[in-house]
Amino acid sequence: MRHLAELFEPPSLGLAVLGTAVSGVAIVGVGIGSIASANAGFSVGIGLVLMGYGILVLFGAWLGFRRNPWARGLIVAPALLHIATAVSLLQSDDTPQVAGAVVALIILVVTVVAAVLPSTREALGVHGPQDDTA
Repeated sequence: MRHLAELFEPPSLGLAVLGTAVSGVAIVGVGIGSIASANAGFSVGIGLVLMGYGILVLFGAWLGFRRNPWARGLIVAPALLHIATAVSLLQSDDTPQVAGAVVALIILVVTVVAAVLPSTREALGVHGPQDDTA
């Protein structure tokens, strides 16, 4: 069993896992909020889909915590999708929404950069084509 201190060795892996976990918890929270708003069956359906997606993102964070090589894709791909969403929210006239998008964008960019660093790749045991010598 891995201890929390081991998560941040290397620090890039810890940042990637932590950023992914924060995203997953936020998405599950939005799903719960959608269900709680009770705007007919539509919000319940959307809320359930968001909760399922958030759990999938949290699964990627858990795999990263366990140092599974598959975690890298499940950390980078959702973060890139979330970056595109945050950038589109920057065009809003709603100041709190823009501020939230800026905060999310910072967390997401740090997550992606940390996930693609060589130290994270090594910690996850991901080997590229140049590593395969036969």
